[in-house]
Amino acid sequence: MKYKTMLTKILSKKELADIDVKIIKEDGILLDDLRRRNYILVVDWSGECEENELFNFFNNRVTSLSGKKLNILSGDVYKSFNETVTNPKKGDFLPFALNYFNEQLKSLGFRIVLLDMGNDAYYLLVASKNNANKLTKVKSDFWKFKELSFQNKTPLYVANCPKCGNIQFFGLDTDIEEKDLAGKCCSDCGTLFWDEDGNEMVNIEKYY
Repeated sequence: MKYKTMLTKILSKKELADIDVKIIKEDGILLDDLRRRNYILVVDWSGECEENELFNFFNNRVTSLSGKKLNILSGDVYKSFNETVTNPKKGDFLPFALNYFNEQLKSLGFRIVLLDMGNDAYYLLVASKNNANKLTKVKSDFWKFKELSFQNKTPLYVANCPKCGNIQFFGLDTDIEEKDLAGKCCSDCGTLFWDEDGNEMVNIEKYY
């Protein structure tokens, strides 16, 4: 795929000029470079690595892309979470915080975009509303973009393959209906996690 075409949708002109796209030949190398430059933030599903990690990332991206800033204070998301969520469990904060920041970004004409890497982390980007929609239409086996969606509060399904030990997550960065789990299997060895009727074939953990 043409990296420059994709990058124009997530980077400013100055940021794009700093990357020599012509010498990058592998998807993984480009992803590592974008992470190193803090154009993509990777956060474990269980929570932030440090306080204000999300705020700083989203605020910096909006500033780089438009010169604007978030219209909130860094601690507002924690205050809102504590006031809204009773008896919080592990993994509850990230969906809440991402929805919270997405609403703030919408007021400035931006959206959170997620890169689906099929593991237990959120790969976060920021793009304008128009570019976010275009990114979801990118045809690539590696660069699979999705807009944020936590509307139904469906659980995070964690499948630990009993054959090869691979751990896979379903419904991490977007709601997934139970019917969509039918036929899902291990990406490494092909062990069936759910049969064609949606019945669990292995032990599936659920986090709400």
